[in-house]
Amino acid sequence: MKLWMGLSLVLALGLTAGCSSEYDASLNLPSTDGDNNNLSEDPNENVLTPTPNPTPDDTPAFAYEPLSWESARSDSKPWSTYAFKVIREEAYDSLNKAIDADVFCPNYHNLSKDQRINFWGALISGITKFESGYNPTTRYHESTMGTDPITKQPVYSEGLLQLSYQDVQWAKYCEFDWSKDKNLKSTDPKKTIFDPYKNLRCGIKILAAQVNRTKEILLTSGVYWAVIREGGRYEKIDEIAVITKKLTFCKK
Repeated sequence: MKLWMGLSLVLALGLTAGCSSEYDASLNLPSTDGDNNNLSEDPNENVLTPTPNPTPDDTPAFAYEPLSWESARSDSKPWSTYAFKVIREEAYDSLNKAIDADVFCPNYHNLSKDQRINFWGALISGITKFESGYNPTTRYHESTMGTDPITKQPVYSEGLLQLSYQDVQWAKYCEFDWSKDKNLKSTDPKKTIFDPYKNLRCGIKILAAQVNRTKEILLTSGVYWAVIREGGRYEKIDEIAVITKKLTFCKK
């Protein structure tokens, strides 16, 4: 489930496959007609980064505790390595501004930087569980969201974090390339939006932008994903907290 931005303002609630959509008129993220620089860690960052192939050199010295998708998918360990890298290098300063991280990790404010990075990876993995079931090729038709201005087709939420092609209009760091993907079948795993690394990086930076702006993970409006919308119909806050609190250092 997600709350996402349309062409002129943040429009609506996108959902995990099998759920119905819910419109949220109270969303207060910037319009694509205005200045969206506050949504990006680096407003000038438009350079595409290649899909990584994590190597032992990418593995930091700190022994990170496994993320939840690692127990569900044998191929997901590289996702963890990459998620930690993105958090550490592109999102940490913004994410660390969250004043409500202790909802998911009661001991957060006593953690080292590496432990906090581990926590943020666990939170992203938990969101992914309830968005896509850890399936990088999950698609969900947003039946109430109209037409995606990028694809000129009905809006779909896609990939691990259920993102959409139209996100590239306001989240310039997202690397979904419709000019390539339009020639592929809608379910082709080669689509850029299905690339787990591109999808994760985009989603991590969207969350970082939200926290940088609001200082909170949980909001009653203006949040991208419905699963972390406080008091929302589709929220999974308690369930995600069960996942993140399994980190040994999150326990007080």
